[in-house]
Amino acid sequence: MGRVRATPRVARTESRGGAPPGRTGSVRAAENLRGRTVNYVLLACRMAVGLTFLVSLASKLRGRDSWLRFAEAAALLLPGRTTARPGERRHLLAAAVALVEGAVVVLTALPATTRAAFTVALAALAAFSFVIHAAIRGGRAVPCHCFGGGRRSPVGSADLVRNAVLGLIALTGLALTVLVPVRGPDEVAGAAVAFLAALLVTVLVVLTGEIAGLFGLTRESGWR
Repeated sequence: MGRVRATPRVARTESRGGAPPGRTGSVRAAENLRGRTVNYVLLACRMAVGLTFLVSLASKLRGRDSWLRFAEAAALLLPGRTTARPGERRHLLAAAVALVEGAVVVLTALPATTRAAFTVALAALAAFSFVIHAAIRGGRAVPCHCFGGGRRSPVGSADLVRNAVLGLIALTGLALTVLVPVRGPDEVAGAAVAFLAALLVTVLVVLTGEIAGLFGLTRESGWR
C-alpha cells in the first residue's frame, strides 16, 4: 500500500474576516477621509451661520441710529401693524431679536452646543420669514434693517430667498451633527477653506438687498 501524502495548506492572504489586510487599511483610510470632509463641511456651516448672525447683531449695535432704524422697522414688520409700536415695546421687540441672534453666535462657537445653535437659527429664520411674508402680502413697504445700514428698498422675495438659503445651510449642519461628532478642525488648511467658504456665503447674504437691486429684483421695480 502506498502512503497518502498530506496536501500542504495554502497560506491565505486574507484575514478571517474575508478582506485582505491591505484592503482593510484602504477602507479605513477612505472612511477617515470622508469623515474629515464631512467635518469640514459642518465647520463651514457653523461658520456661515455664526458669521451671518454676528454681522446682523453687530450692525444693530454699532450705534444709536442703527438701533433706532432697526427697532422702527421691526415694529412695522409685525403682521397686522401699519404704525410703529410705542417706544418701550418697540425696543423690547428689537432687544428680543438681538438676544436670539447673540445666542446663535455663542452657540455656534462651541462644538458642544452646535446642534442647539442650528435649531435656534432655524426657528429664528422661520419667524423672520413669516413676518416678511406677511408684510409683502399686506402691501406694507417697510425697509429691511436686518443688517443695519440705510437700506431704503422694502422687504421682498429676495429677503425670503436669503433666509431660505441660510436656513438650508443650518438644516444641512443640523443633519451633519447626526453623522459625525462635532469637533475642531484637524488641519489648518481645511479650516481656512471652510472659513473662506463661510465668509463668501456671509457676504452674499448680507448684500442680498444690494444684489437684488442691481438686477432689478426688488418690489420697487415690480418684482415681489
